[in-house]
Amino acid sequence: MAARAPLSYPAADITRHVEDLVLNCPDLSGFLEDLAVFCAEQQAFVSGDVTCGVTVLRASGLAHTGGSEEATRSLEDVQTQYREGPGLSAALDEAMVLVTDLRSEERWPSFIDAARGGKVLSVLALPVGLEGAASASLSFYSLRPHGFGRDAIASAHALAADASKGLRLVIRIASLRETEQNLRTVMAARPPIDIAVGVIIGQEHCSEDVALEWLFRASRTRNVSIRDLAAEIVATAGNAHPTKVHSDD
Repeated sequence: MAARAPLSYPAADITRHVEDLVLNCPDLSGFLEDLAVFCAEQQAFVSGDVTCGVTVLRASGLAHTGGSEEATRSLEDVQTQYREGPGLSAALDEAMVLVTDLRSEERWPSFIDAARGGKVLSVLALPVGLEGAASASLSFYSLRPHGFGRDAIASAHALAADASKGLRLVIRIASLRETEQNLRTVMAARPPIDIAVGVIIGQEHCSEDVALEWLFRASRTRNVSIRDLAAEIVATAGNAHPTKVHSDD
């Protein structure tokens, strides 16, 4: 469990605290957990005792979740696993979802079973604005029916707006790290890749840039690593029917 935030923050300091979370925990998973803890404590001032969950759907299709408590994180995981729930709906539809009493709710059966098992009776989920194809939601869970009134909804909207600023930055950092790792992987595999590029140039009478583009595109299309595809091209270069990458375009 992440270290808990101080119990009270003036409204003007919430943005600054979110920025501090980014600096202190720039990796995505740790940031989501710290953010959920902080938002739960802030929301408690107007909603009473609540928990908070955060779900991020990356442009790559990967889902990342965090929760102020382990049980809350599990509720977020259930939604991404079964592709249903108020938080997921808020993220994908970019609209607030308010469930005043789960005892009469019939949507999202997998989520409802998990939430009722945790004695959750009301949920407030809001979209968190991100860049590009990524989406996210900030969800609050209460053990009381009708746990979120007008003031609680306004507070949650303010928290979601501030959370989006930090989350955008953390996702950018994560993406840069992933790109760096991918480049390192490619560089480690350069000898077979260089040979494969030479084979493609010889087959297709194209430039090196075009050959590289075909190689990367075929890797994505076939869902195989660059190294494995390059090795296949090199291994079959002398065969009667060598591997060709442009046929998948």
